[in-house]
Amino acid sequence: MLRHYGASDFPRSGRRQSKRGNPVSAFRKEPELRPGHLLVALSMVATLLPVPVAAEAGARQQIETAVSAHVGALIAETAHKEGWREVRHNLTMTPLSNPDGLPRCSTPLEIVQTSARPSPLDRLRLDVRCPDTPGWSLTVSTQQNIALAVQTVATSVDRGQTIEARHLTEETINVSRAQRGFLTSADQAIGMVAKRRLRAGQVLTPNLLDAPLPVRKGQQIRLVAQDQGVAATTLGEALADGHVGETIKVRNLASNKVVDARIVEPGIASTLIQP
Repeated sequence: MLRHYGASDFPRSGRRQSKRGNPVSAFRKEPELRPGHLLVALSMVATLLPVPVAAEAGARQQIETAVSAHVGALIAETAHKEGWREVRHNLTMTPLSNPDGLPRCSTPLEIVQTSARPSPLDRLRLDVRCPDTPGWSLTVSTQQNIALAVQTVATSVDRGQTIEARHLTEETINVSRAQRGFLTSADQAIGMVAKRRLRAGQVLTPNLLDAPLPVRKGQQIRLVAQDQGVAATTLGEALADGHVGETIKVRNLASNKVVDARIVEPGIASTLIQP
C-alpha cells in the first residue's frame, strides 16, 4: 500500500529535540572515513562497476576517408583540366545527420554527386551510400580550401594600358574564396587591356581585363577595297575603335577620303571600291 506523506509528517527543520531538550541531528551521522578506508571503498566500488568493452569502430571514419578521396579526385581532375600547378587543399566535412550510430560498411561506400556540374571551388553536397543489406545512406556537405599561386599586379596599371610581363607577379591564395575568379598563368593576362586602373598587390581577375581591340582609333591599318572580284589595297587611318565585324570610319591615306569599312581581322578593314 502506498502511503502519501504530507508536510506535517516531516520535521520543520533538520533537527529535533532530545528528551533533555538539547538539539540533535535528525539524520544519522556517518562514521568518519579515513584515507585508508577511502582506498578500500573505492576498490570495492570498482569491482561492482561493469568493465567497459571496446566498441567496434563505427562508420564515421569510413565516411570521412571515402569523401576525402572523392573530393581529392575531383580537385585533381579540375587541376589537370585548368592547368593548375602545385595545388594544396584541405576540406571541412559536415554530415547532415549523425553518423555515429551507423555500422561500418563491409563493402566500399558509394559517393553520388547531387550537382550536375560540381566544382571543387564551391560547397559540395554528396550522398554517401552503403550498399550492404541492409545498408544505409546519409548526406554530407563539404567546403574545400584550395591554395593556388595566382597572378597579381606587381606595379600599378592605368586604365586602357596593355598588360605586360613586368606588370605581373605571383601570390598563393585560397582560391575557394576568390568569388570573382583568378588567373593562374601570366599568358592569360599578357596582351590584355586593363578595364580600369589596377593597383599593386591586387589579385588579377578576368573581369578586370578586356581583350585587345583589333583596331584602335588613330591606328594605321590596311584598307582593302573590292568590288566584283577586283580588289585594291591601300593604307588607312582608323577614326574609331572597333571589334571584328564592326563597321567604322576609315580615312584613305592615299585619297584623304573617309569611307565606311568593316573590320575583318586585327589591323585590316574591308570596303567597297568608291566610284
